[in-house]
Amino acid sequence: MVQIRAAASQEIKRLLHQYPDEQEWHLAQIYLTLEPGGCADWTYCLTAKPTSQQPLTVINCDNLHLGIPTAQLDLVKDLIIDYAEDLMGGGFRFINPLAQRTCGCGNAFALSADTSVSQDCTNPSLSVS
Repeated sequence: MVQIRAAASQEIKRLLHQYPDEQEWHLAQIYLTLEPGGCADWTYCLTAKPTSQQPLTVINCDNLHLGIPTAQLDLVKDLIIDYAEDLMGGGFRFINPLAQRTCGCGNAFALSADTSVSQDCTNPSLSVS
């Protein structure tokens, strides 16, 4: 299903330590949702708190519980979440084998090769909020 690479897992755990009222880090839960629109059909939203009332499927990834709306599971099948730092700072990277087109920001994708996406988007990389 979804894979969280070591660098992303480490960064998520670091960010979750900023929420002292949350569960212990080794039982931490994060949420991945897809929001329609943005610079393509779908935009990834990675948060520390749920953003919708949709039923969730929870997946254990490297001692992180990843909550994904059940209705969106087919859109993130085999998704890889990574984290990388460059001269502009760090950010999460989403590698989705189902994406036919990906926006220049790396945070949005389209399922159809015919969908127009922005190749010069300047949206900031996502962080756990």
